[in-house]
Amino acid sequence: MLSIITPHYNDLEGLKRVYACLEEQTDAAWEWVVVDDCSDTDVRVELKAYFTTLAERRIKYVLNTKKSNASVCRNLGAEKATSQHLVFLDSDDLITKNFVANRCIEFKDFTVFKHTAVLNVNGTEEILKSINEGYLNYFLQARFIWPITAILWRKDFFIAIGQFHPKLPRLQDVELAIRALQHSANYQVIDNPVDFYYRVKPIRERKNFVQPVCEAVYLFISEFLDTTMLDKYQLKLLTGYYYLCTKYLERSGDTQKVSFVQKNLKLFYKKRYLGFYSYLMGFGLLQLYRYKLISGTLFLKLNRRLFKP
Repeated sequence: MLSIITPHYNDLEGLKRVYACLEEQTDAAWEWVVVDDCSDTDVRVELKAYFTTLAERRIKYVLNTKKSNASVCRNLGAEKATSQHLVFLDSDDLITKNFVANRCIEFKDFTVFKHTAVLNVNGTEEILKSINEGYLNYFLQARFIWPITAILWRKDFFIAIGQFHPKLPRLQDVELAIRALQHSANYQVIDNPVDFYYRVKPIRERKNFVQPVCEAVYLFISEFLDTTMLDKYQLKLLTGYYYLCTKYLERSGDTQKVSFVQKNLKLFYKKRYLGFYSYLMGFGLLQLYRYKLISGTLFLKLNRRLFKP
């Protein structure tokens, strides 16, 4: 049995697409746990009616008691799941008909299905480059090699390491993947046919993303990352998260958001993940960009050279 957990907020059409994928599965040994995060009243009414019409015993519909976030909903879904085998699938993503069958395997803590495809807004499919080793180091330098659906979890292990962190506004799956890699030697990464599609929007089309990303990086670096298990080389890789902030700032085109990135620059210097010279260079670039004395392209190019591992 595979428990598929989907957090939901005002996306009934997305849920319908997911269910259409579940109906086509070659292996019927699945349950679907949908956790609604206080959707609008009319959406909840329609959603309840939809599930009632389906009369599908394999669906569990859970109502969150108060508005939270996707991480809280995923954790709640995991607690309600019947199976020891968990997968997290968002309502805007898609799976192929062999998705469940491919996950009917024996494993210990978690298994990664490393071959992933992305669907862009225009429907174009892109197969992401797979990585064969050094997984933790990739995540530590802010290179996100596994989307959330790539990981098949054993429920006991997922709960034992603390589940998704409920306070992170972004990077929840990244933080969890790092924690899992730090605390397990009993995982496997397997070659797999692409059987799920992760939908993404271009950064420039997203709204109000600089602040939550910068806040997530600040919390992650200052509080949640267990650095006692990292060596000096791995600590140096963390500047990739500062570069990530500058990338989102440039993509937004909003120079008024410089202060959020600058706060993280100070944090990385305080933590000694970068030296005084790098700090001064980073600070100077932020001021030049704030007052539009350099282009966004040059700003990002120089930050890439300075801070991207």
